[in-house]
Amino acid sequence: MNNPISEQFDSRELIEFKEFLQEQILDAYTDWAESHNEYKDEGIEDLEIPYSFDEIEFIDEEAFTIGIQDTIDEYEAIRDFCQELEGYGDLEHGETLIAEDYFEEYAEELTKDCGYIPDNLPSYIENNIDWEGVADDLKLDYTEAYFEGIAYLMRA
Repeated sequence: MNNPISEQFDSRELIEFKEFLQEQILDAYTDWAESHNEYKDEGIEDLEIPYSFDEIEFIDEEAFTIGIQDTIDEYEAIRDFCQELEGYGDLEHGETLIAEDYFEEYAEELTKDCGYIPDNLPSYIENNIDWEGVADDLKLDYTEAYFEGIAYLMRA
């Protein structure tokens, strides 16, 4: 599964990706813990085999993280982004997130999709609509959150 974050995406895809990363980490940890238990020296305690992501005990253990650090880093970034967004909408039921750089195009698409601009509007009028101004006005109803230095807007 690929990271869904793009110029426009649905929060449900983000949550699904976060859960996918959790499963990847859980599977890797389970394999690591089982291997540890099988090949450990005498007198060393067995590691608990987790049944869920929240039960992972040694996620910071270097012996575990060495092969999966990129996945852990990506998970932590996605988790933090989701936490930042939680107070502003209904992520579980779907919120559209739009990269700020794409918001002007989004405003134009939204305006046309809602029927505010007729299909037969002459090009000499349509080509002169101030889409930047429309986007700026629409931003008043949106909240801003950042992921890896990029601003994403979500209807608040």
